[in-house]
Amino acid sequence: MKIIINQKSLLAALNKMNAFLRSSEMLTLSAKSTSLYLFGKSISTNVSSEIKLTTKTEETGLEIKEKSTIQVNFGAFIKAIRESERGMLEIKTSNTEDLRLVISSSEFEIDIFAKNTEYHPGFVQGKKVGKFESESLANLFKEVTYSISKLQSRPLFNHVHFKLKDNQLLIEATDARCMARYVAETSQQTEFDLLIPEIVSKNINKFFGKEGVITFELHDTEICFKSKGMSIEWELYDKEYPDTQRLIPDRQEMTSYEINAKSFKTALRRMIKLSDGGDDNTTIRLEFSENTVQLITDNFGFSLFNYHQELPLLSEGKKITLGVNPNYILNAINHLPKGSEVVKLVVLSEIRPFIVESEISSNTLHLATPIRMN
Repeated sequence: MKIIINQKSLLAALNKMNAFLRSSEMLTLSAKSTSLYLFGKSISTNVSSEIKLTTKTEETGLEIKEKSTIQVNFGAFIKAIRESERGMLEIKTSNTEDLRLVISSSEFEIDIFAKNTEYHPGFVQGKKVGKFESESLANLFKEVTYSISKLQSRPLFNHVHFKLKDNQLLIEATDARCMARYVAETSQQTEFDLLIPEIVSKNINKFFGKEGVITFELHDTEICFKSKGMSIEWELYDKEYPDTQRLIPDRQEMTSYEINAKSFKTALRRMIKLSDGGDDNTTIRLEFSENTVQLITDNFGFSLFNYHQELPLLSEGKKITLGVNPNYILNAINHLPKGSEVVKLVVLSEIRPFIVESEISSNTLHLATPIRMN
């Protein structure tokens, strides 16, 4: 192998792959006729990047003088490229028995262990099942990703559920205590039912950019997100996402409590700062009367403070007391449509999930589960 390449272009591709690959894992570099292909494989995800010869829109500086495919330690290679000078680099394999990859800049050179390997086609064609503009898809995922579970013991909930059926697009995430669910009509025809890992759903723009189109492909046992110069592939999950529709209460039986959004957010933020219970171990009481709501700290998560604040209700409702985690409500409020001035808590009972919404219509439903206080 012998290539010339702009350090900036190579480092940009490696930095994207760095989100998936550990430093101990191997990176395959393939110098072909018109492109340099990079391929890495982690426990659950394969990631490929393609750097083409210089085009009108991208100055890669790539020249391919000798073609071959080699494998190097990913951590060592990205560190060497980061330490190399900006500008043009020459990267080539040595001709010694102990194969080395030599990275030369204008002032110094670094060499690392390498080995010959077979070319891995990271951009193979699969069955196309969907296509979205990158920025649009990133914005849709952003509506729900705050509800992804952080518990690795429940891997099914570490994903976004992404489904299209009967011209209806469903995107949802839940950790079984809060849920965000986007539903809208679409003109796309091909149906799919996919689970998208958190690292992909939260970083669409980072990996694929804001411009361009992402296609979804199904291979034998993998899902692939693919765009110009980038391909991310992971194994199909063998379990179905739970039916979340059954968690949504009947609105006709529910009561809506309306609160000024700015005042409510300020109070919740203050209570969260005073808590020492962490994101998951903080409980407050919301005591609703006909015209006011009392925000009161419960013992759980507030060992040093007692807090009480009364806010006026913008609507009349019946008396009820909810035990809630303020983080879940605040996360939902922060994802309401821009310009929302009113927060509505739509409640059925002290033990059933309640809806967090605003006066502005939205395709996204935010649901939270009360906490038993007795």
